[in-house]
Amino acid sequence: MAEKEKSTWLSVIMSIGVIMMGVGFAIVRYTQFFEKGDNGFTPRITRIELYIYRAVGPSGLVTAFILMAIAGLYYTIYHIRAIRRQQ
Repeated sequence: MAEKEKSTWLSVIMSIGVIMMGVGFAIVRYTQFFEKGDNGFTPRITRIELYIYRAVGPSGLVTAFILMAIAGLYYTIYHIRAIRRQQ
């Protein structure tokens, strides 16, 4: 049976990074997809984003990044509470 991994400050920092990436990507993709522009710009998206985009559209892609940020927030709180319990 595998032992449960202990929470460290590195795991807190990494989950904060997940929050920042999720929020950042959501903002970038939202501005690319939903701001009105007459320049005919078509945003390039990665292969993984393309599968999500084809399945649920641009709003679903932005929602996926928001969910990523929410998951990062959950794990940040989880790791901080686990560190406090260890002390």
